[in-house]
Order: sequence, then C-alpha cells, then structure tokens
Amino acid sequence: MKNKKHFVFFICFLVNLSFAQAPLPPPPPKKNTKTKDLIYGDPSYTDNKGDKKSTAKIKEVKKPVEAYKEDTQKSVKSFNLSISESTNPHSIYYYKNVETLLQKLDTAAITTAQIISLTRYKIQSNSINPTYLDSLATKVYKLNEEKNYNEAIITAKEILKQSPNNITGHKELSYAYKRLGNEELANRYFEMMVKIITSVFQYGEGTRNTPYILNNFFEGLSIYEAKFGCLPSKTRLILTSKKVLLAGYDCYHIMRFANLTHWFPMLKEGDYKVE
Repeated sequence: MKNKKHFVFFICFLVNLSFAQAPLPPPPPKKNTKTKDLIYGDPSYTDNKGDKKSTAKIKEVKKPVEAYKEDTQKSVKSFNLSISESTNPHSIYYYKNVETLLQKLDTAAITTAQIISLTRYKIQSNSINPTYLDSLATKVYKLNEEKNYNEAIITAKEILKQSPNNITGHKELSYAYKRLGNEELANRYFEMMVKIITSVFQYGEGTRNTPYILNNFFEGLSIYEAKFGCLPSKTRLILTSKKVLLAGYDCYHIMRFANLTHWFPMLKEGDYKVE
C-alpha cells in the first residue's frame, strides 16, 4: 500500500493534470484581491536585474485549491552515499541500473535513495547540462500550452535522455499523453514523477542549510507547484560565502532553495548575486 505522502502527491497532481498544467494557487494573503493562475509554461518572474519577464497566459481562478501543507521535517534524511556506489556494477545504486528502472517506469522496484543517488552522480560526474535542460523545459511547456502534444513528447523524451529522473520530463510526458488519450502511459509517467518528487522531499528541506537536490533550475518550479500549489513570483540565484549556488523560489513569501552549484561554471557574472 502506498504511504500517505504518495497519496497526497497523487491528489495534488491529479488536480494538476485534470484542469491545467499547473495546480491552482492558494489565495493571496490580501483580502478582496482577485486570484490569478499562471499557466505553467513560461511563468512570470523577476530576473536578477529586476526586470519583469512573462509570456505566460493568465486566467482567473474561481475556486482556488488549498495549498499543500508542509510536512514536519523529521522525515528529512541526509544522503552521504559515496560516488563509487554509483559506478560499481554490483551496487544497487549503479547508475546504469537505476536509469533502466526509470526507463521502465518501475516505481515499485526503484527506491527514493536510488533516485537521489542518480542526481548526485550526474552532478558530480558533470553528465548533465542544466542550461540545456532548462531550454528544453521552456520549449516543452510551450508546446503543451499550444496543444502540440506530439512535439511535446519528443522534447520531453530529450530531457529524459540526459536526465532520466527529471521531474519536468515526466510531468510533461504525463500531461501530453493524457491529452492524447493514452491513459496508461499518462499514469505511468505520472506515478514516476510523484516518486521522484517524494525522493527530493525526503533528502532536502528546501532551506539554505538543507536545500533540495535538483538537476536543473526548472525542476524547482515543478517542486514549488507540488508543495505549495503556486508558481514563484520571484526567483533568484545566490552565490554564498561558501561558494554554494542557491536557487531561490518565492511565492506569497514562501521561500525555498535548491543547490545548483553544478550550474555555476556555465553562468556569467551578473547572473547571480554574491553574498
């Protein structure tokens, strides 16, 4: 039997896939203010230079869904697995075997620890390009918004070639297959997406000290939707005094962070704020 966490994620994303690409946001704290829902694809945000950017469509929300309530952080685990486990063919964390389980969409066989181990391996071995993944994520969101589902499937699969446990890839594949009437594949990609998000929550609080472990920036937007039911109104990149690159996501003053230090070599001065 699935645990309660999986059930909560399933309900949250079921709302997502049934009504729009993004779950409906909670009402803002101010009263007598119309609530708007940005369709997840190219969300509105403020970049590091303070410029407002958005090409997302906006629609009025009549019945906002209550934001996902935060779990206690007692369940958050540290992950100290050696990288050698991911390169050892006899280990359950061997990256090729983990990738095979992901490709088979075998949610019963794969563990949350294996999922995080693959992210760590990809990061430490420089096997992923976060900039490339973000560009594909932007493309696939727009394709799904434009109802170009077949092209969206091709693009999402490109994401999974480089990043097999990528939340965005599984999310958009599930959405596209659902719109094309393939419920079986939609559900399978959906369930794998939920398993991946569960792994992120188990091994990260989203705080500065214990940030989420993600492949690329856009995964953080998907995480935010799942946990809080809203899209970040502001995003930022911060290089800490310890040379850790944190991606910050802010929606209704709920700030969470992801560790994207592996992205730093691809950025230029001015893309991030130095503490």
